[in-house]
Amino acid sequence: MKKILVTIIILATQLLSSQEINSRKGQFFLSGGLNRSFYTDSDISFTGKRFNFTLENVKSDDRHYLDPNGLSFSQANFKIGYFFKDNYNIVLGYDNMRYVMRNGQNVRIQGKIATDSYLYNGVKYNFDDVYNYEEIYLSDSFLLYEHNGLNYFFAGVNRFDNFNKLLGINTDKFEVNLEEGIDFGFVMPKTNTTILGNEKYENSNIVGFGLSVSAGINLTFFKYFFVKAAIKYGYIDIKDSRVTISDASAKVEQHFDFIQPSYTFGLRFQVFPVKKEKEYVKKEKELEKNTSSLDEVKTDILEPENIKEDSPTDSPADSPTDTEIDTEIDTSIDMATSTAKTSFDPNDCSEKALEYKEKSNTSVNKSAQKAYSWLSLYYRYRCECENGSKRSNQLVILVNNIVDSYYENTDGSYGEIIKVSKCKPLTKDN
Repeated sequence: MKKILVTIIILATQLLSSQEINSRKGQFFLSGGLNRSFYTDSDISFTGKRFNFTLENVKSDDRHYLDPNGLSFSQANFKIGYFFKDNYNIVLGYDNMRYVMRNGQNVRIQGKIATDSYLYNGVKYNFDDVYNYEEIYLSDSFLLYEHNGLNYFFAGVNRFDNFNKLLGINTDKFEVNLEEGIDFGFVMPKTNTTILGNEKYENSNIVGFGLSVSAGINLTFFKYFFVKAAIKYGYIDIKDSRVTISDASAKVEQHFDFIQPSYTFGLRFQVFPVKKEKEYVKKEKELEKNTSSLDEVKTDILEPENIKEDSPTDSPADSPTDTEIDTEIDTSIDMATSTAKTSFDPNDCSEKALEYKEKSNTSVNKSAQKAYSWLSLYYRYRCECENGSKRSNQLVILVNNIVDSYYENTDGSYGEIIKVSKCKPLTKDN
């Protein structure tokens, strides 16, 4: 059982790739619904002054019905929770289940009974014996045992994963969410026991603990109303629950697993007003998520690539003459100035980027090399800016930083380039 439970916990808490969802952070929710319960076979041990025995692999059932004495439902679930993130909440809950030992079955018994004979419904019975795994028939005269209210109170954490985009749902009025959760709490059953001729005894105390994992489909309507179909797998451990009036030492112990399908309805609501972030704060946070885009070209902006360093081994014969340098600078200034004066054409910006990169690679003057490198970077990112990009907001920063670096290092000697106020976002039409 423990291996199965650990496996389910791991699977249930795996982080899936969340899609965009309506904002839930700061909201509370309430929900309620009905459940069914299915239990594993369980060993049940009864100890007291006049008996000490264990029944092995006892089968049991739930008891699902509408209460004939009122409008209340048996086997109901209730929760209250709070979203501390858009797709995570903490929850306090209560599962009301029913556990009824199935009479009329044959089970093995091990232990000792010494209660003498007793009358049950006018008939005398005597089960005194030492048992060594013999079969015994669970009759009403021998034992009646049920948790007529297997009440599990718990605290837990739930995660939501939205599948609207995956399913092609393009409205915020309806959401399809996968909800996964894990919880832990205490068990306070209402236990009814009639054992070996003793009077029926009803006990209601905290007598054990439980833990469980769950998963379900949550359908949310108009952002605030939801229905959920879920299944929960859990473990219940009960110790030292009293079973007779006359003998305070008479106790029962057992543990079992359960599977609980449920259907619930709920409401999300806001209690405290949520402060809306200022627009510039949102933009700063958005940019912080993509700092890698800035880091990608940080070195290129500050130190343009492929700049030839002066070599101490170069001979004077290999160096360009002053006349050659002056001619190249004049030509560079004329070309850059001419380019800056023309209107910007996004269709040939990539060609300009390649053209300036080639000039930087072939230039014999270090100042010209740097200038051409900045111009090549400028047109490279300006081209992306004008034609549409997934990182349009980041491109504004990139282009403007290149312009600043260019002027700080060249004083604009190789022509004018201008900053941008916005870049075109990438759309289906691009």
